[in-house]
This record gives sequence, C-alpha cells and structure tokens, in this order.
Amino acid sequence: MTRPEQPPRFWLDFLAWQADQTKRTRRYLARRAALREGLAVEVACGTGLVLSELKSTRPGLKAVGLDVDPLILREADPEISRVAGLAEALPFADGCAAAVIFHLGLMWVRPAEALAEAERVLKRGGHLILAAEPDYAGMLIHPEPDGRTPMAEKLARGIQRAGGDPYIGRRLPVLVDSAGLKILEYGLASRPWRYGREDLEELDRVFGFRREIHPRSGGVWWTNARRAARHGSYVEFLPVFYLLAVKR
Repeated sequence: MTRPEQPPRFWLDFLAWQADQTKRTRRYLARRAALREGLAVEVACGTGLVLSELKSTRPGLKAVGLDVDPLILREADPEISRVAGLAEALPFADGCAAAVIFHLGLMWVRPAEALAEAERVLKRGGHLILAAEPDYAGMLIHPEPDGRTPMAEKLARGIQRAGGDPYIGRRLPVLVDSAGLKILEYGLASRPWRYGREDLEELDRVFGFRREIHPRSGGVWWTNARRAARHGSYVEFLPVFYLLAVKR
C-alpha cells in the first residue's frame, strides 16, 4: 500500500478546529508563565498551529515543534523549526528549554517517560505547559445513544485500542508530581456544548462527520445526535484539563 503524500484534509481541518477551541486557555497559560524568550518546544506538535501562534505573539522565542510523524510536520508553519522524534526521547540537551508544551498529545505517548524527558530538558525556572488534555472516559452525552453501553465507555475502549489514554486528564497531577515538577495551576478548559440541527449540519459540512465518524460508530452517534438536535436538546461535555508547572 502506497503511503499518502499528505494527511487527509479531514484531520488537518479537525486539528485547526481543536486549536481554535483551546486558544483562550493557551494564551492565559503563556501569560502566566511569562514566556518571552528562550527555547519553547512543543511535543507532539502535529501541524504546529499552537506553536506558530505562540511565536507570532512572542518573537523572542525560539520555537521548535517535534512530532513522530514527518508527514504531518510537512504541513507545519515554515517559520517554526521542526524535528521528527519521540516524546520519550527528546533530542535536546539537559536544561535548555524555557518551556515544554503539550496540546492534546500526552494521551498518545507514554506519559511518565515523556514528562521525565520534559523535566530533563527544562531549565530551572522553565515551565511545563499542558494546554489541553482530555478525559474521554468522563465524557457526558445527553441523550445517550440507544444501547446498554454508555458512549463514554465506548470511547474509552476505542481510544485504548488505538493506543491512547482516555483517563489522562484526571491523571495529570499525579504524573507531573512524579516527574518532580511543581504544579502551579490545574484546571478545566472545556465547557458543555449544546447542538441544534444547524450546528450539526455545519460540523458535517466542515469535517465530514457523517462520512468519517458515522460508519465507525455503527451509525449510532450521528443518528442519535441528529434526532436530539432537531429539538435543540443534544448536549456534550468532554472534560479537557490544563496544567501549568515549573522546574525548581
């Protein structure tokens, strides 16, 4: 099978949408960390949208994005440096970084090893910014799709099968403490979503939800969501946590 030359458009659009949803929290954490200059490394950077925005507002930063997938790195902003590598073996010297940033990436790596590496490359006084880490096992959907298994449980199982951690949001404080970093703030970055029919149709138009997600869920998610949204009663809440820590 021939490897594609670029990621599917659906995923590029979805990454952009995710970055837009967490913009307010990211900007707050950057201000709280007083990031102005030095090396800022985003781990599992994907297309680099988060790092690119940070660099545009803080030109004194040297921005480097790292991702395991060189294919998606091709889509990153050419204004930021890019390197292919593993979160568990960062190709940076000890104590060189003013900030290490994760944004929806910690759940897809070995978190204890990745955070130990983040602690290693941070300089004293440098900040770990976990800008957004979801807890899919705690997701609330109303009304639930027909069936005996709650959607959150189905999502958790699916994420685990794909190699992710659906409980990462609730585990952040313990993981960061174990890495030897001092936690400055831990909180919730998300809010409930209430969908009407037009909202769902727009999501489908932009992201192809009917094409991409409907078949994978056996048709249950989209059918149930559209039925409820006709009455403006479809509600989702995905807990997405943030955490700011410093190296002492």
